[in-house]
Amino acid sequence: MQLKVLFVSIAPPENHCGVRVVMYRHLVEREPFEVLVATNGEYALEPQPHIFLQLPYWLHRLRKTRLGPYFSRWITDFENLIWPLLPNRCLDKAISQFQPNVILFLADNSLGLIARRAAEKHGLPLVGLFLDWFPIMDGYYGNARSRNLLSERFRSLYAACDLAFCTSDGMQEILGSHPNCHVIYPMPGQHTIPAQSYPPSTGKFRLVYVGSVEKFYGRMICSLIEEFEGSAELELIIVGPNADWDQKILDHAKEKGIYLGFKTPPEAAEVLAGADALLVVMSFEEKYELFMRTSFTTKFLDYVAFSKPIILWGPEYCTPVRVAREQGGAIVVAQPDAKGVVNACLRLASDTQLQSKMIEQAKNLHQNLFNPNRLQTIFVTEIEKLVAPIPPKDLAMLAKRKAD
Repeated sequence: MQLKVLFVSIAPPENHCGVRVVMYRHLVEREPFEVLVATNGEYALEPQPHIFLQLPYWLHRLRKTRLGPYFSRWITDFENLIWPLLPNRCLDKAISQFQPNVILFLADNSLGLIARRAAEKHGLPLVGLFLDWFPIMDGYYGNARSRNLLSERFRSLYAACDLAFCTSDGMQEILGSHPNCHVIYPMPGQHTIPAQSYPPSTGKFRLVYVGSVEKFYGRMICSLIEEFEGSAELELIIVGPNADWDQKILDHAKEKGIYLGFKTPPEAAEVLAGADALLVVMSFEEKYELFMRTSFTTKFLDYVAFSKPIILWGPEYCTPVRVAREQGGAIVVAQPDAKGVVNACLRLASDTQLQSKMIEQAKNLHQNLFNPNRLQTIFVTEIEKLVAPIPPKDLAMLAKRKAD
């Protein structure tokens, strides 16, 4: 009989991108548990049982009006600081009806505390997913002075968990010691390598990037487009939704076939299959150092399934670079200048032995450290342990410890 898991998250499981796709792969694609999703996310969910947790009606309506943008920071402060302390009858009702064995939550700025209070009220084990440092992420906090308070709460949520999963060694190190914490890198997909690739080969050495193309990632990608411009030996192809680039660069990238926009996973696989090398990006900007130290890009794990050389462009302190230094699997470019990526491509293009070496290292990561079956086994097994019957011998030992 499957365990019942109530998953409380601002990002419901969807086969899309980021946190959503990671949880889709854990909870939906492999179906290890019976899952009910509780979310305040107001976008389309995959067909699955779910409930919506909504702000008080007047605030919800205000956010939707033309005045919403003017009050957005204050509404977000209420959502993060006050709302989680109020009774949540909708969640209580769902727990009474669904009768979960475990509450699983994505550690964030609001729903995480709601999940913790619900677990305490209903006497349920609490499992936390620490995948991104949400307290400092643009759009997830209100007024800037709330960030320190939210970071303190983030740490307290970690300490309160019966079981915690960290997305990287860096996240675990910064959060500190915990009696039941495990590192699980972001769950890769079940990829099928297509026989046909797209776009057709031009004869140039092709570097492909599939991922976020907004904000700091977008700034890095734009600098790379400019550096690749005019190369007779190299070409760059970018896949990702919602590019927020300067209009001139965006128009040029579309016209030249550099930027292909969003593609579904099967379509993106066709682009990846035609690559000579794949690019992983982590920001060098000082503002995002804590985010880079604690996060781990899903694309690194997805890429290794395609048995291609990988170029990892990011600072030495980010966990993906640390893993590549220790385990292999990528050529590291630890300088912010895009010329370093170009030089790495030229080096790969002229050295077939290096290409073979990097392919073998990528295969090794896919079969071992990044093996999706290994990661899923840890995830499922550790959750099951929380609700497994305690053997009589262990019960007696616990009773003795309490008596002492």
